[in-house]
Amino acid sequence: MIKLFFDLDHTLWDYETNSRATLLDLYSTFELHRFFSDECHFIQTFERENQQLWHRYNMGEIDKFEIRNNRFGYIMNTVNNSDLNLAKELSNQFIIECPMKKALMPNARQVLDKLSNDFELGIITNGFDDTQNIKLKFSEIDHYFNWVVTSESSGHRKPAKGIFDFTLDFTGGSVEDMVIIGDNLRTDVLGAYNAGWKSVWYNPLKESISRSQLQVFDLIELPALFM
Repeated sequence: MIKLFFDLDHTLWDYETNSRATLLDLYSTFELHRFFSDECHFIQTFERENQQLWHRYNMGEIDKFEIRNNRFGYIMNTVNNSDLNLAKELSNQFIIECPMKKALMPNARQVLDKLSNDFELGIITNGFDDTQNIKLKFSEIDHYFNWVVTSESSGHRKPAKGIFDFTLDFTGGSVEDMVIIGDNLRTDVLGAYNAGWKSVWYNPLKESISRSQLQVFDLIELPALFM
């Protein structure tokens, strides 16, 4: 039986919308107008620094504690603020608040409703166990998934073949029946290819790529690929 695995952030859970809502709360609560020219300046700085840190994490250069503990230190350093207590408070509050936000990518819930009737569904994410489980719970989609595999629980990070092999063993599936749906060409699509899995690239920005790669521009297109 085909098993469909989804990436979580940027594929089902709307990271941009949820993080920006959290950042606006932090900007107000901690009076960050003292350091940034406006809310957009703060959000853009976060997104740039955060993206760089996650790239380094996916490359195996840093661990999760570097992201969790020092992320806002990097951000505040860009405006010449070296208050470690403030950076720590911002980090702690972000970690608490952001995963409880509920925004999903367009049509995510409808697609999960439909696919869960005919397929076993799972999650494969490079996110952290506790954070990702909170996201699934508060966005009320946790009940759709038979399995949740993280880089922590598997000991590997996408695109490493190890996380796909771990998932294969964990689910008792056969490689011919394993499919991942994700937004990242490197971690999801290339990772799946190297592990012998099928993949569907979720490509909402309609970026150009070879037509040989199966892709959807909207999650609502997914059921037609498998049903």
